[in-house]
Amino acid sequence: MMKIHTTQNLNSLGRMQSTNSNTIPSEEIRLNYSEMMRKRNLSAHSDSYESNVSFKGKKEIVKKVIIESKKAVDKETKTDKFLKSRFFDKILDMMGHEVLVQACISAVICMLLRPVTIMAIPTKKNKQDNIYASAHSMSSGAVGILSSLLITTPFSKGIKYAQKNLLKDMEASILKRKYPNLNIDSIWLDAKNEIRKPVEEWKDYLGNAFSTEFKNTLKVARPKHISKVSEGTLKELGADVDLKAMQNKPINEWVDRNGKKIHLELKDMFIAVKEDGMGGSLKGYKDTNFFSLEHIDKDFLKEVMPELDINSIEKNGKRLHTDFWKKTDGTPYNLDMDMIHISSYRETANATPLYTGLKRNESSGKKEEKYLSYQSNHGLKDVNGVPDKLGTPVDQKMLDADKANEISSKWLGWLPDIATRIPIAAGTILIIPWVLKHVFHIEKSKKPAEPVATEKVVDSKELDSQPRKAVA
Repeated sequence: MMKIHTTQNLNSLGRMQSTNSNTIPSEEIRLNYSEMMRKRNLSAHSDSYESNVSFKGKKEIVKKVIIESKKAVDKETKTDKFLKSRFFDKILDMMGHEVLVQACISAVICMLLRPVTIMAIPTKKNKQDNIYASAHSMSSGAVGILSSLLITTPFSKGIKYAQKNLLKDMEASILKRKYPNLNIDSIWLDAKNEIRKPVEEWKDYLGNAFSTEFKNTLKVARPKHISKVSEGTLKELGADVDLKAMQNKPINEWVDRNGKKIHLELKDMFIAVKEDGMGGSLKGYKDTNFFSLEHIDKDFLKEVMPELDINSIEKNGKRLHTDFWKKTDGTPYNLDMDMIHISSYRETANATPLYTGLKRNESSGKKEEKYLSYQSNHGLKDVNGVPDKLGTPVDQKMLDADKANEISSKWLGWLPDIATRIPIAAGTILIIPWVLKHVFHIEKSKKPAEPVATEKVVDSKELDSQPRKAVA
């Protein structure tokens, strides 16, 4: 079954929604996704395909947004200071300990929501019982979070420390199993493979810096249509445009304040491509994703733009600007600027993975095709926009290994909680009532004593004086 690629202009939502399957707008090019492309995905290079699974690196995105926002307003707000503070870093770090997070959630329920509910319920019984139940609930929540802080969390931190710092001493066979992207030859300092380099100097199979974070992939600000971005963003990208003067002109006719045609870097120009079954993070546009013209795969681009001479877009292995692209008939390929979208954290705090169009096939679950993502190990620092180069593609082997590593880490993290849960629960049942009674002087009201039934003694004379019925 062949798929459909669609290059879209997402500027007009109403126009796109009103377009039915039989009417194709000028900004949309529909084309068949060839079987050759599918076979290519199943070729020997299929081990370098990755999906848009869950992603880490939220803190990095927050910092990028802060940096770009500060550029826009040229001042730092209290919120910016908080998000860049060590306290906020510690909060993000603590969120990585699942047992502690669950204990905090339970504490909120036990120490706030449940007591409020208990005290709000009208009762005909002793109000003291409601106070006791509320105090018992609050004490249980406090014990749960304290036990997590004192027992489980230190153990979880120890596991993370060991995983990070014992990596240099791990056996080569285990390293290869846990991290299939690692180039084992790069870890040795000597020819006899006896002395190891620092982990920071290890390389992966592509020669990039070795990284254990398979899901901390390259992300960019979710692109917006060029007509929707601010003058400041366009100016930062090299296009000093007076948007008020250009508002009634087609984007292809936009010029800068000097009267020259606007010129953007290739990496900063994105196109929106719709492909059936490929998800997409843009609300309202199913299966639509964004691709940088600098990094988009050549074969994928050819399917999107069939009139393009794909051999004209590169020279000596370097991607040329669209000004030098040509059609298959040799004439210049005039890119329709109305298809262009811009990625900038000045415009949005939402992020999306940086895709190229290459895919990988899931080996579990529904066995779907997913777009390939890339690790953030491209070697560039302080990248706030679109990077000049990609990191290492995360293939299925890396994802399978990451899943196994995650399961083992979770088991180790939960082990102390499982081992101590029963003793802590039993201790809580025994200790809390005693503490409430002797420390806080709160105890459950006792049930009133039931009246003791007394036997009635009947005098024999009284019985003799009473008339008796005859028995037949």
